[in-house]
Amino acid sequence: MNVYQCLMYETTRMMIGPAVKVLLRMKCEGAGNVPAEGGALIVGNHRNPVLDPMSIARNVDRPINFVAASVAFKLPVVSQLFRGLGAMPMDVFGGKQSGEDMNQAVEMLKEGELVGVFPEGVHTIAHLNSVSKIRNFRTGFARIALRARVPLIPAAVVGMGERNLPAIPPALVKPFFDHPEFQNGVRWTYYKRVHVRIGRPIDLGPYYDEEISKALIDEISGKMRRIIIKLYDGEDLDRFLTGETPFDIYYDRV
Repeated sequence: MNVYQCLMYETTRMMIGPAVKVLLRMKCEGAGNVPAEGGALIVGNHRNPVLDPMSIARNVDRPINFVAASVAFKLPVVSQLFRGLGAMPMDVFGGKQSGEDMNQAVEMLKEGELVGVFPEGVHTIAHLNSVSKIRNFRTGFARIALRARVPLIPAAVVGMGERNLPAIPPALVKPFFDHPEFQNGVRWTYYKRVHVRIGRPIDLGPYYDEEISKALIDEISGKMRRIIIKLYDGEDLDRFLTGETPFDIYYDRV
């Protein structure tokens, strides 16, 4: 982030954060697991495009450069707000632009910044009534972390008492957000209460000397998804939240 983005980020966090905490009756465990300095990639689950990053940011003292789908940066007002807060676009359709966006995230991490990603992408938001609260992950985040050689920090945003907002019809969505997942419109949910669990940093060091193959990033992505599900469900917290029981992503099963 540049100095202006940091100023806007911290001002927004300090002015709006306390109200959000009260309104959502927010609780957090593991905020101290985020290192005080150095690059790290925060990986979270995703059901609300506003409340999820806000809930994590409220409980992490350092600024976080959140990654958002590039189509969101085409929305009036939203684009200016996201950029002002240091968010960066990520092309979800692949290709050259997606590679350039990934390179930007890698450089930020190498410079010692925090980057936040939601690898479920828009799929969970588009299918809120899916059986699984945490859908399959896109794997690009694992490639980014391996290239930047930074730890992964799992984060679970547990929204309780979910309520669906009125659906936005396709005719109002398509001009700004022409994504295949939203051809039937958009329906967002909000939370009555939020419990955030931020896990221990996951060291990917043992993988650094291996070729970055599809099998490798699939393995890392799958394990991270299962870790976040554990945090979401409040299971194995001694391994993934408190660190009382050691965990090695390379050797240990989740």
